[in-house]
Amino acid sequence: MLRHNQISAFVLLAGTLACSSTSPAPTVPVAGSDVSALTGRWAGDYASEGTGRTGSVVFELKAGETVARGDVLMVPKGANDPQQTTAAAVRTMPQVLTINFVNASGGVLRGTMDPYRDPACDCEVQTTFVGRLSGDTIEGTFTTTPSAGGAIATGRWKMSRQKK
Repeated sequence: MLRHNQISAFVLLAGTLACSSTSPAPTVPVAGSDVSALTGRWAGDYASEGTGRTGSVVFELKAGETVARGDVLMVPKGANDPQQTTAAAVRTMPQVLTINFVNASGGVLRGTMDPYRDPACDCEVQTTFVGRLSGDTIEGTFTTTPSAGGAIATGRWKMSRQKK
């Protein structure tokens, strides 16, 4: 059985890897008229009341580039429950999700995630997100839709540009 401190260590390690400047985070194509406004290192989090999931978001775009690096760490509901069974522990393991595409135009950021397996429905889902850029903050919402139909989940996210 995974213990709370094991899961916390995994989350800390994943967050550290994702936030390092030599990040192994996947590349993210970036397009739109406001690409330069995304220059810098961004970090934040997200939450969905409906699913109970939370997680972290990291994103980094270097000046003059149209390919960023970034990912999302999804922490399913129950991930920190030390009493769960082995099967439940596997189902609630944090997962690193891949940002597929970002478009920044007119002060609005839109994007998609690569499809991934949702631990609640054990099905493939697609997540889209939209946010408003305001100075050093981007804040918005996301929608997760199962590919085979079913309940659509929503939530909120927020990132801040990190000071150097």
